[in-house]
Amino acid sequence: MERSKEKHLYSIGETARMMGISVQMLRNYSNAGLLKPDVVDEISGYRYYSFKQFHYIDRIRYLRSLDMPLSDIEEILKEGTVDTMQKLLEKQRQRIEEERRRINEMYEDIVWYQQYFSYLQQYDFDNIPYLVQLDKRYILTVDYKETDDVEAVETRLAALKNSEGLNQMHYRRQFGYMADFDALSAGKFYPKKYFVYLKEKQFDHPNILELPAGTYLCFRSRICAGEWDAALLKKYMQKYREPAYVVANEYEDNLIEYHHCPYEVQILLEEK
Repeated sequence: MERSKEKHLYSIGETARMMGISVQMLRNYSNAGLLKPDVVDEISGYRYYSFKQFHYIDRIRYLRSLDMPLSDIEEILKEGTVDTMQKLLEKQRQRIEEERRRINEMYEDIVWYQQYFSYLQQYDFDNIPYLVQLDKRYILTVDYKETDDVEAVETRLAALKNSEGLNQMHYRRQFGYMADFDALSAGKFYPKKYFVYLKEKQFDHPNILELPAGTYLCFRSRICAGEWDAALLKKYMQKYREPAYVVANEYEDNLIEYHHCPYEVQILLEEK
């Protein structure tokens, strides 16, 4: 087909080269109904574009670079008004804002998870107490019954965590126990509750507890195996009241035998 003298036409290949786009993408635009070729040769099926269509191709490319959906671009091209453009740009801005929020949260979660695995490396000693200032935290808890084993309490917490409403909460992947202090001082581990940390508290629930901000006496131990110095703990706690909060936070150092991982025991201190 010869190009018309009245209207300068460009083959799909020429158009693709000049506009910096692939031939396949131009075909995709056509198939999606965004931009049909100005002329399609009835015999050869060759596609030709006119100069006036270059403006539309460039606009489509730019809007796609903003990740705007094809359906919105089609509406913009169909309506051809600035009002429509503004409306759909605002709609896309809100989409991107939500995506940015989601990605920022994901980034923060990755950083937290990295810190979780490296946290205990800050302390290269076991059983020797140290003080840590901690902010307020929230946990989702289930009672630990005398007849419970690990499977029973973990499945009960999992069911609660994934129940209606609570399944919309944002959780940290860190589990732990609330423990009995008198038993701990006697060299025994009696868990009272099993819990998972919340990233944030979104609403009140009877199973959501607040761990107060304050100074905590901490020590690292494989507490489920009874490996801590009870006498040393008693000595350190002599000048403090019996604590209202004793938690043991799990820190996985093995992704297979995780039930035998080390814990950081945290005891909230209150002067007598």
